[in-house]
Amino acid sequence: NAASDARGSGRPQLARRIVAPDNPLTSRVMVNRVWHHLTGVGIVPTPDNFGVLGLPPTHPELLDHLATRFQREGWSVKRMIREIVLSRTYQMSSHPSAASEHDPANQWLHRMRIRRLESEAIRDAMLAVSGRLDKTMYGQAVPVYLTPFMTGRGRPGSGPLDGQGRRSIYISIRRNFLSPMMLAFDMPQPSAPMGRRTVSNVPAQALIMMNDPLVIEQAAQWARRLLSAQGASPESRIEQMYLQAFARPPTDEEQAAALTFLSEQAGRHGIPADQAATSQQTWADLCHVMFNVKEFIFIN
Repeated sequence: NAASDARGSGRPQLARRIVAPDNPLTSRVMVNRVWHHLTGVGIVPTPDNFGVLGLPPTHPELLDHLATRFQREGWSVKRMIREIVLSRTYQMSSHPSAASEHDPANQWLHRMRIRRLESEAIRDAMLAVSGRLDKTMYGQAVPVYLTPFMTGRGRPGSGPLDGQGRRSIYISIRRNFLSPMMLAFDMPQPSAPMGRRTVSNVPAQALIMMNDPLVIEQAAQWARRLLSAQGASPESRIEQMYLQAFARPPTDEEQAAALTFLSEQAGRHGIPADQAATSQQTWADLCHVMFNVKEFIFIN
């Protein structure tokens, strides 16, 4: 009754008002964020600001359609994701077409945008192809790995280099001791919420992929995984690498280049030519190269 409501905190009333059918803002914001994460840019390009200081929606009718459907289907995020990824818009190629001349910013969605993986997804992808990824859900957070250069007041104990293989969501966050790899790939500072991350392309990212000990370790782990298949030919291992890293088989040119690389690396390491195809070091070097291919961290 009204009296009990007056004596309460008002939180239940606020919650009901937020999700009321006549309040479209909540569902619009949510479906816009889903669209943003799936396609790279929201229907409202400023997901944190639907006000007058934000940008207007490029497709207001589409936003309203998705918002009302989201409410009607019980606020199910899974259903909304399924609705979007099964659409023709989501399944379009990212290759430029003749329409690019008239829509250079792709505001009218004539193609899919090329998207770079987020820092957490890049780390998880390396763990996945190396076979080290632990898909166990829930549990305690794993302490972040601290390099010798991560010093300062309140320095906690360091965790394992690969975070015990756990997904990045289970790595603990210390505001003063953030992973250099995550920061290089634009992980935001945890001091404030951020609906739209910066997506940069800077030299530090290439240096991380070439020199970070986690990358080197996972390349070696991936090589061990490939060589564990007894009796497999170098060609079949290379094909397996491409399927695991890029979800496609290699072209004839890529297959030849990989075989040449194995032979050349064997010479650099002083490994006999007849052992080049079975040397873990040469395969680890090739795996490291695969991590540094743009296709590994970009979705196109």
